Amino acid sequence: MKKIDPNRELYRRRAGVARWLNELSRKGLSYSVRKESRVSKGAGWEVIVAPKIISIYSFGERTKHYEETLRFLDDIKRRFLRKDCFIDFSKTTSITAAALVVVYAALDDVRIKRSGKAEVIWSKTNKRVNAILRANNIHKLIKGVKFSYALDSVKAMPVVSSVGNEMMEDIIDFIQKRVYVDMSPATEHIYGDAVSETINNVRLHAYPDAASNDKKWWLMCSVVGKQLYLAIYDTGVGIPKTVVDRPWFWRAVEITHPDKYSDLVAAYPEREKSLLLALVPTKISDEDLIYLSMQGDVSGTKVDKHGQGSKSIMALVNDTEDGVLWVFSNKGLYKFNQSDKKPELYRLPKSFPGTLVQWNIELP
Repeated sequence: MKKIDPNRELYRRRAGVARWLNELSRKGLSYSVRKESRVSKGAGWEVIVAPKIISIYSFGERTKHYEETLRFLDDIKRRFLRKDCFIDFSKTTSITAAALVVVYAALDDVRIKRSGKAEVIWSKTNKRVNAILRANNIHKLIKGVKFSYALDSVKAMPVVSSVGNEMMEDIIDFIQKRVYVDMSPATEHIYGDAVSETINNVRLHAYPDAASNDKKWWLMCSVVGKQLYLAIYDTGVGIPKTVVDRPWFWRAVEITHPDKYSDLVAAYPEREKSLLLALVPTKISDEDLIYLSMQGDVSGTKVDKHGQGSKSIMALVNDTEDGVLWVFSNKGLYKFNQSDKKPELYRLPKSFPGTLVQWNIELP
């Protein structure tokens, strides 16, 4: 047998590798050669890496997951528009319900503005994460695939997006038929009021300067065990910026926050509205402003039928066992537990983009 020159064999192998890499480059892919060869990224593609735990529930002293998730949202908004892109969930082990709808909205908002290609890198650590992403069409949003569905034909509701009250009746019907199989008229009325009130608040207040067809919202409804999770999210200006325009706002401040009201009036005795409104954020925190919005008109005048606090939502949480209500908006978080009967208020470490209202209900 003829002996092969070692140098010639080395050159032959190198040529083979070069041909292989050249073929890959034509497909828009590049490989990093380590102990195990694996796809790292497409040639010139942006890679947006999702955090290990996608969640907005960690707050107070434990803010890591919240801040990482909001940085991920910022990355989507800034970088998903650039060229071609991967959204990398390879290290993600968990994604919570509220965070899911916010991620969906971020992708949905920017996908219509992009022209490049986009792909998903699936989780390598948790198959459930991949199942959640697929069930909610996250991969289709990323890839730019058009899709539609009717709620009367699905067993589990994926995240839906709409404007105004277009899908409101469909959502209430879905909860009645798929979640509460034997929903009583009284229960249906409570749910219907809570859903319609939240959607109407988006339509009336969240986007003050937008056209009707731009007042978009996203809704998620899922059941885990005996818990129903329902969240409605919008990317509007936020509750703290809109509650100050309600007819009952100043009277509510005077009753519920008399010291802060006195400070505001003392600073501007003439009570010129524009000056007072400019001063509100320096005296009243976002979480307190959300609290005021949930209380509504506490004077009893009931001047404004819309925005009387979230009466139907509070009734829903109050009247169901182990009910929990979360309201994220700007730099404030309002949390109400049915068992405690007293809201908790938190200052968020990073401003939340818009408003998310979520309630968790124990099913019968």
